[in-house]
Amino acid sequence: MSMTSLHLDPGGLHAADLAPPRSKSDAQRALVLAHALDDEGFATLSLEEPGLPGDVRALGRGLLALRAMSSSLGVNPNGGRASTPPHSAPIDCGDGGAPLRFLVGQAAAMPGLRVQLVGSPRLAERPHDALLSALRSALGPAGLRIEETRPGLFPLTIQGPEGMAAVPRFSIRAAESSQFATSLLLTAVALARREQRAWQVELEGPLASEGYLALTLDWMARAGVEVTRDGAIYTVFATRGPARRGPVPGDWSSLGYLLPIVWRSGGRACLVDPSITHPDRAILDVLLEAGLTVAVDDAGRASVRGTARRGVAASGARCPDLLPTVAALACVLPGPSTLHEVSILRLKESDRLSGIEALVTAAGGRLVPLEGDAVRIEPGRLPASLSLSSRGDHRLAMAAATLAVLSGARLSLDGPEVVDKSFPAFWDTLRQSGVTVVEMPSDGR
Repeated sequence: MSMTSLHLDPGGLHAADLAPPRSKSDAQRALVLAHALDDEGFATLSLEEPGLPGDVRALGRGLLALRAMSSSLGVNPNGGRASTPPHSAPIDCGDGGAPLRFLVGQAAAMPGLRVQLVGSPRLAERPHDALLSALRSALGPAGLRIEETRPGLFPLTIQGPEGMAAVPRFSIRAAESSQFATSLLLTAVALARREQRAWQVELEGPLASEGYLALTLDWMARAGVEVTRDGAIYTVFATRGPARRGPVPGDWSSLGYLLPIVWRSGGRACLVDPSITHPDRAILDVLLEAGLTVAVDDAGRASVRGTARRGVAASGARCPDLLPTVAALACVLPGPSTLHEVSILRLKESDRLSGIEALVTAAGGRLVPLEGDAVRIEPGRLPASLSLSSRGDHRLAMAAATLAVLSGARLSLDGPEVVDKSFPAFWDTLRQSGVTVVEMPSDGR
């Protein structure tokens, strides 16, 4: 039964050890590399694992469908294929930008395959034209066809190329989304392996969310993929060294909620590895800037202690997914906070900048626009209760809950089920800290 609202009361909050799910960003890169390299053992991850983020399941199912279709078609590393593409059900990407963008690239790298991708209306509205254009420019002369029913509407149909591109290079403007660059790099891995030649990816202009590209390159290195950089050009080689297999780490995006919560409760957050290359690791810097202390023991359990002394700053160019959480924290800090490079937030699962404004306003504060693509959060008098909507966005839902726990306010939230996208066990995790969470089903009973 699908729930439509939730009531949360943090009045019984107590210390507990809270664990995040596996990292969505890491798991997605591991799964795509396992597919691109035809090495199922590289991604030590089961899609049936409890608590796995919905985006990871959607991507994993999509990659399995591509593999099944290529087997039916007879695709091999040398590009041989059957004469008629098999019929197959559309692959559903749900609301996930990463599943769509990564699957588009992998489908475009498979000769002769005909694939249809579908997703939510919001996903169709999100930008992907630059990625499609880059794929068409490089592989179109070799026979790749990518067709949209109409701009902004699914299904998106990909007809794989007939042969090999004359020039093995992708070029793309890098400012819109780091996922475009990641998709092309992972597509280059698949093409380099299948064609036994190097492929290049040229990133034009400044790169959005550079930390996510660093994460991609780290996973490519773990997989043994040889890649070099010359300025803005990355060269992916067909040769492969030994792979470093290991478990997918805890999710830093989810720890972004749990670390402020354990500060309030006196508990600990688990599966914390400060050495992991992930943009949302920036939550540690944010907490330290506020005047708090963070200690991580040898078992990866982190405690956050102290009294906040000042507001903080965070950047959408560095950690865009963390900004709703930072906004929730900013509402309970003793001074104003600043969010920089915020325009990227309008292009997420929802208009997150508008969602942050609603969050701050509900908490009695003000969101003040500043010059240079920035806003200032001025905290106000916190209310005893909050009423917010998730707006269909998992990060806004969890930021609202984080605000409720930090402020001690009761929360009424519409659309709480969206947390399944990245942290399916989030509400149960809050319950472990003594938070009362009552989920209301669609019939209101």
